[in-house]
Amino acid sequence: MFVGSEDAKVIIEGIAITGITDISFNSNIQESSVVLLAERGINRKVNNGHTVECKISKPYLGQDRLQEFTGINNLSGQFIYGTNALDFNQGIISSYSISADTQSSPKISVSMKIFGDFKPATTIQAGASDYGFQNLGPESTFINVENRTSILTNFSYKVDFKVKPTYEISSIKSTTSKILSPIEYSASANMLMDEQEFVDITGLMESEDFDRNVTFNIQDENSIPLNTYNIPNASIKSQSASVAAGDLVKMSVTYKGLEINV
Repeated sequence: MFVGSEDAKVIIEGIAITGITDISFNSNIQESSVVLLAERGINRKVNNGHTVECKISKPYLGQDRLQEFTGINNLSGQFIYGTNALDFNQGIISSYSISADTQSSPKISVSMKIFGDFKPATTIQAGASDYGFQNLGPESTFINVENRTSILTNFSYKVDFKVKPTYEISSIKSTTSKILSPIEYSASANMLMDEQEFVDITGLMESEDFDRNVTFNIQDENSIPLNTYNIPNASIKSQSASVAAGDLVKMSVTYKGLEINV
């Protein structure tokens, strides 16, 4: 019997994640070998702990569990396909991104590294329900820069975590893993230039204080906030503005942020 995508799902921390469109797993084992004298054989040994790379893609359907799981260094769960499943533990999200434009709903991409077990399951989990679907209004995404708010025509947001596993001798599974500082944020956005204004780049270059308070917000059709994406200690990387005859002034900005992991 063939197993199709409709028979597959992912459970993380007991939650059955809804709306997943793509998921992939990739594992590499590093091995060394030594040929013994007199051709008595070959000595082979795994010389580094294994890591399973997992990539997940899904549309943004409302409040996002995957964002809530960022920064946690011991995620566990199950990948279910048909009547079979794989258990995993000691997972940690190494990259999270979301992008949106006026032509389609926002899309989420996540990379997760698994340093612990990744093996066939003896029982299949049911999984608790994820957040329900939310309808997004036509003006659902905003950028807030130092209390000035503008409606976006498109935006992208990404956060990268430097993940460090620790292995013991004679073990291929990590005993611990942690997120190292700094956590790196990046974002770009295009917007109508209503409340935004140009930043004094020269002044920034002459000052040691580059910090800006920048957030992206998504709300439902009733203007109720669903998710907020912060760029801590944000500095502006680039900015530009353009206008055509009979059109509104448009502005493009990119930001970079750094954060100490506490």
